[in-house]
Amino acid sequence: MTAHGAGKPTWAVDIGGTKTLLGRLGGGVLTVVAVIRTPDDPAVLAAWLRRQVPGRVARLGVAFPGGLDEDGRVTAWPNRPEWVGYGLRDALGRIARAVVLRDDGESAAAAEAMYGIAQGRPDALVAVLGTGLGGALVLDGKVRRSAPADPRTLGHLAALPEGSCGCGGTGCAQLALRTLPPDDRLGDGLEGWPDGLRLVAFLGDLVRFLSVPTVVLTGGLLARPVLRAQMRVRMAACGVEVLVPARPGLSSLLGAAALEMAG
Repeated sequence: MTAHGAGKPTWAVDIGGTKTLLGRLGGGVLTVVAVIRTPDDPAVLAAWLRRQVPGRVARLGVAFPGGLDEDGRVTAWPNRPEWVGYGLRDALGRIARAVVLRDDGESAAAAEAMYGIAQGRPDALVAVLGTGLGGALVLDGKVRRSAPADPRTLGHLAALPEGSCGCGGTGCAQLALRTLPPDDRLGDGLEGWPDGLRLVAFLGDLVRFLSVPTVVLTGGLLARPVLRAQMRVRMAACGVEVLVPARPGLSSLLGAAALEMAG
């Protein structure tokens, strides 16, 4: 995955519910430097990052899926409630003189709109399928930002008839990912994944309501070829253009690097 930019390499982190990626963007190429399973204790992750980054860099872009207050303290993260109250910006300040934090779905949307597969398309819905479901809306070429302290993004909109979510809601869209079957049950279509059919219907209704012509499907789960193919077919049937980047698992990381460059 490539992006514009020259000069010194930029550093970025994508903190996910399952794993955390540390990347470096240099010469227009994004490289994954190290990967770790996201620990329950955020201090463990901060210590790991300090060991990986050489010295104290000028700036660090961070994609994060939870809620943050204006001081960079975690206000909520349904997938990892142990992180609530942690001063993420202050902890990462030992790695970089300036830490830029942003929602991971918004980071992915910025990456694909600025440098990726949605370039030249001013209006798009970006859906990030990973441990949870994130995403953001791009209108007139700009990412629409949510309230920074509110972790209830795309994945926490009600889309299923039942199911309790860690956010306290019922029927949240991202609960569909809990029932995702192996590829051999998806080869003939999403009928083997009823919650997946509901998820596609929800996304289709959303883009029709918003009158958005393009959907970008990205995130680590889209690296699965069978799932990617079936999601594209079903979403295309909703009458929208469906785009999937070549390396869907790196969209949020590239967006974090873009944040670092943007200052």
